[in-house]
Amino acid sequence: MKMKNLFSGLLLALLSSTSFASSTIEPNKTIEGITTYKYYAVIKFSPDASGDELGEDCSSGSSNHVVIEFDHNDGTDNNDTKEQFSSLLAAYFAKSNTVGFGVEGCREGNGNNHPLIYRVDI
Repeated sequence: MKMKNLFSGLLLALLSSTSFASSTIEPNKTIEGITTYKYYAVIKFSPDASGDELGEDCSSGSSNHVVIEFDHNDGTDNNDTKEQFSSLLAAYFAKSNTVGFGVEGCREGNGNNHPLIYRVDI
């Protein structure tokens, strides 16, 4: 019984700590533009996200941009993002679809740090 309680407590602690590692930008955003670069793309959206939504302490001063990576900062492909980027393009061209993002960490691009996407909500 003690081992079961220990396992339950450990699982709860792990889940609690990971829940603070990421944030959700609410799915009420419209994509205003997408700028692609060699290893990443910057997505501009409106309306601006609130500080609570961003929650990533990225020092860009912008609350309406996120970044999606095409690599792992070492030149290797990040295949997980191809589907996410396709979803973003579809939402951009539809103009009526709203999107949200799961963000975790930051990515430097053009002198700014923007929240890094790990999930797209449409």
